[in-house]
Amino acid sequence: MLLDLVVSGLTAGSLYGLVAVGFNILYRPTKVFNFAQGDLVMLGAMGSALLLSHAKWPWWAALPVAMAAVSLLALLEERIAVAPVLRRNAGGTAWIITTLAVAMIIVNLVGKVQGPEPIVVPAPAPLSTDMLPIDGVSVSSYQIALILLTLLLVFGVDRLYRSLWGKAAMAVAEDRDAALLRGIDPQAISRWSFAFGGAFAALTGYLAAPVLSASTTLGGMLLLKGFAAAAIGGLGSNRGALVAGCMIGIAEAASALWLSPGYHNTVILLLVLAVLLARPGGLVSSLEARSV
Repeated sequence: MLLDLVVSGLTAGSLYGLVAVGFNILYRPTKVFNFAQGDLVMLGAMGSALLLSHAKWPWWAALPVAMAAVSLLALLEERIAVAPVLRRNAGGTAWIITTLAVAMIIVNLVGKVQGPEPIVVPAPAPLSTDMLPIDGVSVSSYQIALILLTLLLVFGVDRLYRSLWGKAAMAVAEDRDAALLRGIDPQAISRWSFAFGGAFAALTGYLAAPVLSASTTLGGMLLLKGFAAAAIGGLGSNRGALVAGCMIGIAEAASALWLSPGYHNTVILLLVLAVLLARPGGLVSSLEARSV
């Protein structure tokens, strides 16, 4: 039973970690939390549901279409809801309201078109969500693949920051004005970050759909848990986000087993509180003291 709990927690935690990585992709160069990120993930899940379950597309054709569509939507969000408020007040937080507004618009539009009923999405062949007993542990081939792919994605994103674009994004994150003086366009980096973050959100939704099903409520749930994973792991740290996501997933599974499923949000918030009281910067703190 304990091993089943760990497998379940790692499966959910992998998804929470991926949502947190999506937050970090945008936060590093822009210092903006995209509160529509959870609903971009939901759009990826709904897109996979429509293309795989309804249109009967093969997964290898459906995935790039969903990623491109959500990436364009995220870029549109950056142009309409984020860039204008940052131009008026670069240090302001009006983007909280504008990105929340985008999230509400997405949920309302998708709800009008699709309705509230969740859509069951099959795992991409040859994987399956059917549980198999392996050495006393019930696990599916899709769960194993999801956990392994999450590791590859997190390390892949970290490797991306060693590329020319990644170094430019980190330079903007470190000092926006100095990066501008060195010929780096912060607005271009912001656009690319939102486009990449949207594509990553769609991929996360595609991976989440066979486990959590596709529904309009998926975005809000993943927003909360992904944000918690980003905070616990340390803002900007992708590896910290992955560890924190798994911690949240296991804590959630344990609370459902030993307490009640209704307590899982309380347990997650207590975990966030405990970690941040002990380490205000998260598990992998990116906070640095600077003297001027």
